[in-house]
Amino acid sequence: MKTQYLFLTALGGVSVVSAQIGTISPLAQPCNASSSRVVCINRYASVMPYHFFRQTDGPNENTRPFGTTSVPNDTSFTQVGTADFLVFDQQRGLELLGPNPSYEYVFAVSGAVHEAPVYVPSQNKLYFSQLAPPLGFLPQLVVDLNEEPPTLSEYLPDPPIYAPNGGTFHNGSIIFGASGGNDSVGGMEHRPGLVKLDPGTNKTEYMLNNYFGFYFNTIDDLFVHPNGDIWFTDP
Repeated sequence: MKTQYLFLTALGGVSVVSAQIGTISPLAQPCNASSSRVVCINRYASVMPYHFFRQTDGPNENTRPFGTTSVPNDTSFTQVGTADFLVFDQQRGLELLGPNPSYEYVFAVSGAVHEAPVYVPSQNKLYFSQLAPPLGFLPQLVVDLNEEPPTLSEYLPDPPIYAPNGGTFHNGSIIFGASGGNDSVGGMEHRPGLVKLDPGTNKTEYMLNNYFGFYFNTIDDLFVHPNGDIWFTDP
């Protein structure tokens, strides 16, 4: 649903009406009547009514959660801060969550745990990355979903992958975007690139480590197109 907000300004005795077009209302709403803890975000809250504000704690600090954003001209957004689940695609999201979703705290992990969650169906394991510490090599983490309760352990590929960031599963392998460089990890130099991991053998190999002789900056997220092309970011 679209709404329009009007603001009246006096300029030299002449009234000028300006409109904010395309705002979304409501920005947020309960996804279903059974639970107010499952909140749907309409169109990603892509156009908020002015004046909205999201506090930060400084350039080197963690950003405060999305739900702390102040949107005085749409109070529906306050539901985001108290929700247990945020859904950005109502149809598919509710199919996955079911009518009464819940969650439980499973593992305590360090602040180094970053991203790149990759599920390997043949193993029923979930791999993800951590960026530090220790220095010199970076063991990654794997959740074994075959155990009850699931277990969390470290693993170190051979050769190791330095600072994997984004990741995806494709044709039986995990493809990681290695975001960092080091002069010696396991006796080998490492630079940003695309690295393929065989989860069955734990062996890795570089797929790409340069752009016509230029080092990459820090490969981040990646996606494999159905035709096999790999798209990735290098901010």
